[in-house]
Amino acid sequence: MSQRADYIKQFTIAVVNAAKGTGLFPSLFMAQAILESGNGQSSLAKKYNNHFGIKASKDWKGKVIDMKTREVFNGNEVFIKDGFRWYTNPLDSFKDRVDFLKKNQRYAKHGVFTAKSPEEQADALQRAGYATDPNYANILKMLIAKYNLKVLDSMEVKKKD
Repeated sequence: MSQRADYIKQFTIAVVNAAKGTGLFPSLFMAQAILESGNGQSSLAKKYNNHFGIKASKDWKGKVIDMKTREVFNGNEVFIKDGFRWYTNPLDSFKDRVDFLKKNQRYAKHGVFTAKSPEEQADALQRAGYATDPNYANILKMLIAKYNLKVLDSMEVKKKD
């Protein structure tokens, strides 16, 4: 199995559980996790359990790790150092992604929670400024299609025994 297939298998239940009742599509949730964490292989994901590249804002109360990151400003790719949220475990990252989107009104304002499809939700994330890469939404949509992630959107949440 590939790293990506292993990652999807490892975190499917966590994604479906975290997305339940939020208006967030598990397929898009997983596509973001795949992209932002490099299939769980980025140092931000492996060492600091941050699977979504969420930066530490002033109101963040947890640990912070400063790391180099790629950004795109006015069509120019630049590398900067920025502070990222540091989580105790991957599941905290998945839960915090939901809280992060809910707390930042720009996501609701741009239709993230009212999107009718994962593709529409990807576009809404892009409009809301989740990432600076102008191809962000298209990359997420490609991942959803290529790995048949929409099957996650109809999965029932599994409870742990």
